[in-house]
Amino acid sequence: MNFKYKKFPVDPANCPFPNRKSAFRPVIQIDLDGVSGKFGYLVLIDSGADYCIFHAQIGELLGLDIKSGKPLVFHGTSGEPQTAYFHEITFKIGGFSHKCEVGFSDDMKKLPYGLLGQDGFFDRWIVKFEHHKENVELKEIARK
Repeated sequence: MNFKYKKFPVDPANCPFPNRKSAFRPVIQIDLDGVSGKFGYLVLIDSGADYCIFHAQIGELLGLDIKSGKPLVFHGTSGEPQTAYFHEITFKIGGFSHKCEVGFSDDMKKLPYGLLGQDGFFDRWIVKFEHHKENVELKEIARK
């Protein structure tokens, strides 16, 4: 499966590259079944993230009692401690069903998307980043 990178605006006042107006990122849509119906959610394919972490509101849309999950304190790029509560969920990537443990965190509010990380995503998919083509290719790893 191939997905085009998504374009995000860059704040020129806070960018070391004065001519840059946007940034391309490997952000894809996943599809979930919530208590009120199906919905899409944007996630960044992030090789630097240890875990899959979504906004707490997504867990609520799925009908989860977020804080009943397994807690984890982690440190993002801010260096500040953040807490996520892990639940096993199923979602679709390009129509393919994917089940994994996802942490839901109230501390994700500043990010416009969730994260697909090493545990739960990279250990189950072959990921080929082609920044020059603004493309990311995903192939599910065959299970034995």
